[in-house]
Amino acid sequence: MRVKILDNEKIVLYLYNYFFKSKEKENITREIKKIFIRLIKYYNLNIGGIYEVLAFENLRYGTILEIEKKEELLFNPDLIDIKVKINHDVNFYFKTKEFSILENLKNIYYDNDFYYINIEGLENTDKVFEYGVIEYSLDIDYLNKKIFVR
Repeated sequence: MRVKILDNEKIVLYLYNYFFKSKEKENITREIKKIFIRLIKYYNLNIGGIYEVLAFENLRYGTILEIEKKEELLFNPDLIDIKVKINHDVNFYFKTKEFSILENLKNIYYDNDFYYINIEGLENTDKVFEYGVIEYSLDIDYLNKKIFVR
């Protein structure tokens, strides 16, 4: 699990596996509560209030959670209320400045000094993730605005 704290209001978690083992809402909420407990315990985050959790899942990569604080709770500031939305089979893209990592692959796109490839086109994801970042989008045409390299 990689944690990226964007500010006091938004946290992004990269869970390198398909996280939700169940499709039932109660089980998903229980699993997310365990994540909140880990964030509080291991990262010393002061979490309380109403949060929206957007889950982006991809069978090849895993799950990315965007946790965003929406409101404070006036009477019990330590309580947490969670609203969850899960997006299945989202397109995940590997973004890098290092073309040499991708040069033997197909369906590479270029835009603003970065190269992009759908992670479905990567043979071994473990070796390349240290050289770039993962971007994800619900929009199927995400890369149509970029220049196709090969």
